[in-house]
Amino acid sequence: MVAALLALLLAAPAHACPPSPGVRASRFTPGEQLRFRLDVLGADVGSFDLVVETPQGADRGRGALVLRSRAKTSAFVSTNMGRYEAFVAALVAPDLAPIRYREEIDEGDTHRTQQVEFPPRDGKLHVAVTKDGQPEPVELDASPGARDMVSALYFLRGQPLKTGQPLCAEVYAARRMWRMEGSVGPREQIDTPLGRFAAVRLDIIATRADDPDVRRAAHVWLTDDDRRVPVAVIGDVKGKTIRAQLVEAAGAGLKTASTRPERKTGAPRVGAAIGR
Repeated sequence: MVAALLALLLAAPAHACPPSPGVRASRFTPGEQLRFRLDVLGADVGSFDLVVETPQGADRGRGALVLRSRAKTSAFVSTNMGRYEAFVAALVAPDLAPIRYREEIDEGDTHRTQQVEFPPRDGKLHVAVTKDGQPEPVELDASPGARDMVSALYFLRGQPLKTGQPLCAEVYAARRMWRMEGSVGPREQIDTPLGRFAAVRLDIIATRADDPDVRRAAHVWLTDDDRRVPVAVIGDVKGKTIRAQLVEAAGAGLKTASTRPERKTGAPRVGAAIGR
C-alpha cells in the first residue's frame, strides 16, 4: 500500500532527468505532522501519516531531516482482507538529496524490511531486502539522481511550481525503479475535510523502468503558498482509484480559503466522481 501510494505522488526513457531548481530542507519544519485518510469509492481503507523530524545521534552529522511515514489498513480491511502496516524513515541532506531509506512492512504474518543507501554506485542501486529474516537482496539500474519515494514527495514540495513547469524524477519504490514525468497544472480552489484551500495541481504519470506497460496516473494538490502542503491525491493503483485526503495537519501552518466548504460557489470537490 505505502509503495503504491507514494508512487502516485511521483514513457520511461533511459536518459536521466534534467537538472531541477535547487531545493532546501530548511523550508520544512521539524514537528510537521500530516495525516491522510485513504478511500476507494468512498469506502475507508486506511490511513497514511507523514512526519518531519530532526536527525538524532550519528545521523546529525549526516543529514538535515528525517522524513517518516506510516501506512496502515482500516479495521474493516484488516479484518476482512488482511492486515497491512508499513513504517518508513528517510534521511535527507540539506538539499533534500536522499542519504538512507529504511522500510518495514507487516503484511498478514509476513515481515519484510528494506534498506537503501544513496546515491547509487556505478549505475546500480543496491537494496538490502529481507523476508521473515531471510535476505533477498535487489540490485537495480539507477542514475546518480535517483531518489526514494518519500524524499521525492518533499522534493516536489520544494519546487517553485510555475504553471506548465515540467516535472521529472527517478524514484525507487516497491523494489522497482520508476520514472515520474508530468507538469504543473492550473491553480484551483478545492474542498477537503479540513476546509477549502487555494491549491496548485500536479498532473503526473509514473512508469516502471523495467516494464513500460506498468503506469500509474495521478493528480496531486498542494497548497498554493510557501508550505506546499499536500491536501489531496487521486490516482490509479492496480485498476482501482485511490484517494488520499488530508484530515490532520499539526505544525503545518495551514491557512484555508474558508473553514467551512460552501457548495454554492462552485469550488470543485476533490474526487467527487469516486464518492465523498
